[in-house]
Amino acid sequence: MPTPCYISIEGKTQGNITAGAFTSDSVGNIYVEGHEDEMLVQEFKHIVTVPTDPQSGQPSGQRV
Repeated sequence: MPTPCYISIEGKTQGNITAGAFTSDSVGNIYVEGHEDEMLVQEFKHIVTVPTDPQSGQPSGQRV
């Protein structure tokens, strides 16, 4: 089962772009109190890369 994740977006000149984005009127029965000025994240992908030495295959630096 996925873990709910919420995001709030602030613009330099616009202010809170996600203000009022997650209300009971806009999302219905998935509404969660306390997240009114956030959006529900549907998908998030990331990659952790560990540099390795091509000769030995051993880690050669910090995770990127």
